Amino acid sequence: MQFIKIMVVCFISVVMTSVSKAEVPVDLYTRRIQPIFDNRCVACHSCFNGPCQLNLQNFEGFERGANKLNVYNGTRTSSVAPSRLWIDAHGTSEWRKRDFYELNTSRNSKENLFMGLLQLRFEQPKKNIQRQVAESQICPSSPAELETIRKNSPELGMPYGLPALSAAEMNHIEEWIKKGAPGPTAQTLKEQSEVSPVLRKQIREWEAFLNDRDIPHQLVSRYIYEHLFLAHIYFPEEKNQFFRLVRSKTACAKGAEEIATRRPNDDPSVASFHYCLKKFPGTVVLKTHIPYEWSPAKLARYKKIFWATKWSAETIPSYEPTVAENPFKAFKDIPVKARYQFLLDDAQYEVSTFIKGPVCNGSMAVNSIQEQFYVFFLNPDSDNMVLSRDYEVKAQDMLMLPGVWGSDVKLQDTPIFLKRLVDHREAYRVLRNEWYVQNKPQGYSLKDIWDGEGVNNNAVLTVFRHDDNAVVLKGAIGDLSKTVFVLDYPLLERLVYNLVVNFDVFGNVSHQLLTRIYMDMIRMEAEELFLMFLPSEQRLQYRREWYRGLLARAKMAYIFPTVGAADPTAIKYNEEIHTKKQLVEKILFFRLNETVRGSFDRVNWKSLQVPDSMAATFKPHGLEKELRPIAAVKAGKATPFAKYFPDLSLLKVTSAEQPMRVFSIIHNKEHENISWITGESLRMDPKNDTLTVHEGYWGSYPNMIFDVEEKNLAIFVAQIQKVKSAKDYQKLVDVFGVRRTQDSFWLHYDELIAHFRNTDPTQFGFLDLTRYELK
Repeated sequence: MQFIKIMVVCFISVVMTSVSKAEVPVDLYTRRIQPIFDNRCVACHSCFNGPCQLNLQNFEGFERGANKLNVYNGTRTSSVAPSRLWIDAHGTSEWRKRDFYELNTSRNSKENLFMGLLQLRFEQPKKNIQRQVAESQICPSSPAELETIRKNSPELGMPYGLPALSAAEMNHIEEWIKKGAPGPTAQTLKEQSEVSPVLRKQIREWEAFLNDRDIPHQLVSRYIYEHLFLAHIYFPEEKNQFFRLVRSKTACAKGAEEIATRRPNDDPSVASFHYCLKKFPGTVVLKTHIPYEWSPAKLARYKKIFWATKWSAETIPSYEPTVAENPFKAFKDIPVKARYQFLLDDAQYEVSTFIKGPVCNGSMAVNSIQEQFYVFFLNPDSDNMVLSRDYEVKAQDMLMLPGVWGSDVKLQDTPIFLKRLVDHREAYRVLRNEWYVQNKPQGYSLKDIWDGEGVNNNAVLTVFRHDDNAVVLKGAIGDLSKTVFVLDYPLLERLVYNLVVNFDVFGNVSHQLLTRIYMDMIRMEAEELFLMFLPSEQRLQYRREWYRGLLARAKMAYIFPTVGAADPTAIKYNEEIHTKKQLVEKILFFRLNETVRGSFDRVNWKSLQVPDSMAATFKPHGLEKELRPIAAVKAGKATPFAKYFPDLSLLKVTSAEQPMRVFSIIHNKEHENISWITGESLRMDPKNDTLTVHEGYWGSYPNMIFDVEEKNLAIFVAQIQKVKSAKDYQKLVDVFGVRRTQDSFWLHYDELIAHFRNTDPTQFGFLDLTRYELK
């Protein structure tokens, strides 16, 4: 009898195992399709700048489909509904109501719109293009429209202007479409949403901290959320798993149900909500990737920062625009020093939020900054707002921001609002200078620059602009910059709120215009604060060099008249020339230690000179020495090569003996001034263009890939030095470049992606190819 029972149990077990194996579906999408999307499609189809808003970072984006609306419409008079994937709608029915149309139109691949666009390129792989992605966004929404493209514009096949998918990749997609284009299996989705026990424990601790119902805690949590809503939060135990901080209608333990508002400081419109961590659901792309580390040590740091001194709050601030859009009002109960220290601790992240921004790219905003500049910060103990509660109260209303008027600013109201912004800002500058004279009668000294407390390498940053996008690096990278920022708390906070928290990429033209003009004002204030460290007699001279041209100077006289130009500085200079250079060197080599300053830039520093005591560690060697001759060389008559380079090139240096190394070659374009939104090409100063060469991936939108064997690097550098025309540059590309039409293009791209992922998994994100050179 016992034997029979055992046999029955074994039989049932075998049957159940067989059934279980039969019922487990093959996850065709995750195993075969998403990797193709990652490696061939998200290079263009991700974020708002993806053609036709098609976003292929995960299946939800494919299922959502496409939309003919151009998010980057700088002329619309009315705002449009936001269309953020994973946030503003869920499921195909909701997206169809928002005018997204289906691309997966049939199981028959010949009638499938998505497959048809791929097939078009596959059939004509050598069909070249004449325009970049942003200039050719034609969005077929029916087989008839696709047929018109096939006849009239076959170059629009996908991947646009790049080698076609391989036969194997096409077969995988065709097989998937024949099966109905299924998404990930339930089991895969479950596995993808799971986190390890060690992370789960930390997440619970963070959520408990953020959801403490004590009013001061609620206020601090709101402040943290409004600054980290763009962050890809990670934990040191698993540095390539990322989470988003969201406001949820439900308790975190039940699964976050994100509250979708245009801005993170908009009214959530629910009686109560929770701050939760939500696992990032798609493929990471570099142009939107801003990693931010949380850990037990960071949680302890938050507690130390925000409760270093005793303070109280009786109520939670209103979400009314006059309060919520002004952080100096909304968070007035939190000590200013705590707020400023929070920003300083992760200054690279904070600056990256308005440099990368919530928009993927943006010429209207990015053309308000120079191509390369250093950023330093005012010591918290020297900040007027930190030093005086009275000053803080007086400044609050003066620091109003254009976000107060929302996303739909009437055209006729724009001049009125602009005048109010200028008047308030000028009143603030006067107030600031009055207090500066009282508190610093001898002027600023070197100690008034934040030194990172001797351990924080966020104390000096460098911003590089590449046309309509930019990147932020730690350290002083590249040679001495034309202009320099010094940011205090009001400047840094306004940058974040003007360009990130309050900004709406879906807003109308007047909203975007006021945001851009206010950024102009902030930039000039940051430059002015740097100038206050220089001798008074040098300040106006530098300002004239930075803003050349009669129109620029007229604008400066109206919108930014000099304030405190004659006030003293406490810093001693050796001579009356090159004082900017002297100041930067004093900060880098005498105010900041090596931990904070970072490594010397042995490739690019030409104007900057290290002290004799440090000279031994400055000598370049190896690849640095070989690349140094093309770095920081002005494009004069004898050496004009820099001006012929694109905004960003990636240089692969390969060797049979050594691992591959990758360098960014950045074209720093000089301007007579950056005072105007339009007509930038009329104000260029190409004879002063330079190249910065720095190891790593310092830009999201490469324009060219160079592939050079290490043994040929000297030849590559020598040929660059001989470039004296656009034709010469094309000859350089012929020998060392990787053109988008080459059959081997994807091989080179895949090598870069693998190298980036392996060498820097936390910073890694897929590169964007929408700016790659046309030829």
